[in-house]
Amino acid sequence: MHRCTLLLCVSTMSLHLFFITLCVSFTHPGGRDVLHAYSPGDIIIGGLFPFHTQTDRNTTHGPSSCSEFEFWSFVQSQVMIYAIREINQRTPRVLPNITIGYDIYDTCGDVSFAIEATLKLLKDQSDPKSCLVSENFQTKTKAVIGEEASEVSIAVARVVALSSVPQISYASTSQLLSRKLKFPTFLRTISSDEYQTKAMAELVEKFNWKTVAIIGSDDEYGKYGSDNLFDLFSEMKDVCVEFREILPGDFSNKKNTSRLWSIIYNSSAEAIILFTKLSNVKVIMKEAIRNNLSRTWIASDSWSTSDSIFKLHGIERAGQVFGFISKRKKVPGFKDYVLSKFNGTTNTILEHFLTHNPLCTKQPEENSEANCSIQNSQQCSNRSLDLRCLANHIDQDTSYNTYVAIQVVVEGLRRLLKCDSHGCGRSADFTAYEVKWNHPAHIFCILTI
Repeated sequence: MHRCTLLLCVSTMSLHLFFITLCVSFTHPGGRDVLHAYSPGDIIIGGLFPFHTQTDRNTTHGPSSCSEFEFWSFVQSQVMIYAIREINQRTPRVLPNITIGYDIYDTCGDVSFAIEATLKLLKDQSDPKSCLVSENFQTKTKAVIGEEASEVSIAVARVVALSSVPQISYASTSQLLSRKLKFPTFLRTISSDEYQTKAMAELVEKFNWKTVAIIGSDDEYGKYGSDNLFDLFSEMKDVCVEFREILPGDFSNKKNTSRLWSIIYNSSAEAIILFTKLSNVKVIMKEAIRNNLSRTWIASDSWSTSDSIFKLHGIERAGQVFGFISKRKKVPGFKDYVLSKFNGTTNTILEHFLTHNPLCTKQPEENSEANCSIQNSQQCSNRSLDLRCLANHIDQDTSYNTYVAIQVVVEGLRRLLKCDSHGCGRSADFTAYEVKWNHPAHIFCILTI
């Protein structure tokens, strides 16, 4: 009995110590210039987006800066801002006399930066000296939208769960996140990898391929996805998995790439499934192009529509690619909002983007929309952006998932605060925990998949 009690104390102290360590580590970001947008409101919805995709992380020190601006994350953030703006201006008002604000941070696609940003979102709810969550504190951040990568969302989910703040991801597909006992406040507007991996297995069966190869990675997305694929193929009588490789975190290391390339080059697999993050795929595809390796690749949703892959010079030499994406829908009114130059509004993230991609001032030709790219227009210089080009691309990603996430949070708030077109029966003084349990039941079921 005494021994059990002692073990429980040690375990509790370890958890306590771990959380304090997080606070100490991330309270002082070392002067890093974080891309951040904020708009005040009675209720705040937090946003976590990987606006940059590369960090200076090494084995000695954690990351201190990041680079390589990610266009699609910029679009996602503007959809979130647009959705909140639309709700605040809608007539009749969804939440009369209550204004929704936002607090959006750049995670750089990195777990450390994401936890730092999450703690900032929850700062009103914790004691700055001990970082212990007190039931007497209530943060204005009642929900968090994000993140994109499953690995990052898992880290965020563990932190927000301590304060019972609901989190809705627009792109994290790992099956691990479906475990409600582990991640009680996590929701998403995209299906889990369970359905994607089943579709891949059906594709292999449809083409009657007998041998396949699986390449995953040592993270929650690549590991669980590749494991599930292996299990599915093991149940299929006529399909053999020739090899399965799990890429390490430092995969770009020359020693690791050389080893993998030797395996691929000598493989006779009829199809190679790349179930890993975009940065790993870039390394593999560049090598495939350099060696004129014409193979059949199956792309997971992490890279199936990536411009950075399909615009690689000589990509046709890598072979054919079958890709999987979730069903896409248009965000109502967002295209017109973009074409109107964001309706005269601005925010820090938009300003940052336009600083590096100034708007094209020339009048575009009638057919320019069909021939333009995001960062290049026939009518303007390479550093100018044609809004018609931008509008032509905004429906090609998962922006609708972000839009739906905002609508779900607001509908939950409407029910919780007992609002009608005339007013709300409750004030904006409530706990984040209450929001999670006031999502519409039918939508809640979809989001927990």
